Amino acid sequence: MQPIELLCEIVAQKGKVAASGYAHASCFPALLAHGFLQQAGAVQSISCLHCDSPHDADVVYHDGRDGFFCPEAGFVALPEDETSAVRANIAKIIEALADAFYCRARKSTPVAGETWRIGKVSREAGDITIYFHPQLQTERDATDLAAALAREPGSTYRLILSAAGSLQAKGSVTVPLSDAVQLNWSGSEFQPVADLRDLVGAPRTNPGGAPNRYGETLSALIVKRISDGRALAGRNEEARAVLSDFKQSNPHMKPPSLSSVQDYVSKVRAGQ
Repeated sequence: MQPIELLCEIVAQKGKVAASGYAHASCFPALLAHGFLQQAGAVQSISCLHCDSPHDADVVYHDGRDGFFCPEAGFVALPEDETSAVRANIAKIIEALADAFYCRARKSTPVAGETWRIGKVSREAGDITIYFHPQLQTERDATDLAAALAREPGSTYRLILSAAGSLQAKGSVTVPLSDAVQLNWSGSEFQPVADLRDLVGAPRTNPGGAPNRYGETLSALIVKRISDGRALAGRNEEARAVLSDFKQSNPHMKPPSLSSVQDYVSKVRAGQ
C-alpha cells in the first residue's frame, strides 16, 4: 500500500482506528514518526472471535488488563498491541499540504465543521484557493462543506481535496487527495503530482512547451521565499538562491538555467 493510500484510508474513518490493522504496512511507522498519524489511546471496540457467534464488544479495563466480555468466553484479556489506536493528525496534514503548494492565506484551524482551508496560490488566470474535507460521500458531508464555503471570501477558483468521495460543491472542483499529491516513502512530506490549473480547469498563459517546464515549481519557490522573508534584494543573488533551493528540493530533476530562474524572479516580482 502506498503511503498516501494508507493515510487516506485512516483519514476517511474520521476517528480512532486500531493500529494493529495497519502496523504491517512498511510506511506506517514513518507516518507516526512524522506526525501525520498520532497515538490515540485504546480502541473502543473489537471483534470477538472467541465464540460461535462473532460479535463486536466494547473494550474495557478490568482487573488491571484491557479486554472485553464475551457471553460465552467471559472476560478476554487483550495484549496492548491489539488495543492501541491511532488517528489522523488533520492539522499536521493541512500544514504539510500548504507547504507542498507554497500557499499563502493559510488557516491552521477548520473554517467550519470538518472543512479546512489549506491556503491560496496565485496563477495567471486568477487565485486558486485549496480546501480539505476528510470525506465527501454523503449529503451530510456536502452540507458541511457548503456551509463552510459560504463563510469564505470569493476566489477565482476553488479546489476541494478529500481523502474519500468526490461530491462536488457549487463553484468548486473536488478531487481525491491522491490525485493532487503523493507522500514520499520516508513519510515526511507531500509532493504535488498534478498542476493545480489542470485540476480546476484554469487556462494557461503559456500552455505546454519547454519555456514553462519549470514555471510552477520556480514560481512557488520564489513566492515562498518572499513570504518567509528570505528573498534577497538583488535579482541575480535571489536567482542563485532560488536555483539552490530548486536543486535541494528536486535532486532528481535537471535544473533550469540561471537565466531562466532570473526571468521567473522578474516575473513574480512584477506580479505576472
